[in-house]
Amino acid sequence: VSAWGGYVFIINLIPVHVFVLLVLRRYSLRLYVSYSTFFILGLILSMQIPFVGFQPVRTSEHMLAAGVFALIQAYAFIEYLYAKLPRAGDLKQLFFGLMIMIGLGVLAVVVILTYTGYIAPWSGRFYSLWDTNYAKIHIPIIASVSEHQPTTWTSFFFDLHLLICLFPVGAWFCIRELNDERVFIVLYAVFASYFAGVMIRLMLTLTPCVCVLAAIALSKTLDYYADTETSDMNSS
Repeated sequence: VSAWGGYVFIINLIPVHVFVLLVLRRYSLRLYVSYSTFFILGLILSMQIPFVGFQPVRTSEHMLAAGVFALIQAYAFIEYLYAKLPRAGDLKQLFFGLMIMIGLGVLAVVVILTYTGYIAPWSGRFYSLWDTNYAKIHIPIIASVSEHQPTTWTSFFFDLHLLICLFPVGAWFCIRELNDERVFIVLYAVFASYFAGVMIRLMLTLTPCVCVLAAIALSKTLDYYADTETSDMNSS
């Protein structure tokens, strides 16, 4: 947080990962404890930095993390009721409706606070990530900065070189055998690839993911041929 404003990417990627795990019905006590601890400690510690201050609770970029935190609390409460009530299965639709109402209520509160000005809206740079023409039309000074230009194909190759070929192979290996950790790296790959293509400075967010997935691709490939050679030696 104190070193680079790109921490917003991570602070939103982790809640997306948690939300996708909830949708995939991969909720666990480990997920609840880890995300709740991460959100609370991260919120408190980030607010100790002078130039950050109350931004984590008053800017739209941080609202996704807060919304998922509220959602996982509701989900954990419902799971607790399932475990304690003898006929909780009969109330499944009621619990599901309760979760939807809580989610809509949190969304409505965020919208109202943003409309009244308590929560600051997205800045021009964040709008330009979703609408690539936004900065050119509304804030030309942002579009004039070379770091904010879209990334060319040659930049991908010169920055990542051979790893750009191994990167999708590693993603395929992760998708083929999904677990909680691999869901995160796949989501990381998807979002980082998009953002790196929209803005050249965000190539920094894609590089760690490319290195990890390329390493997985190499490891899986070498394991396959090593196992084949070992089997041939044993058979002979």
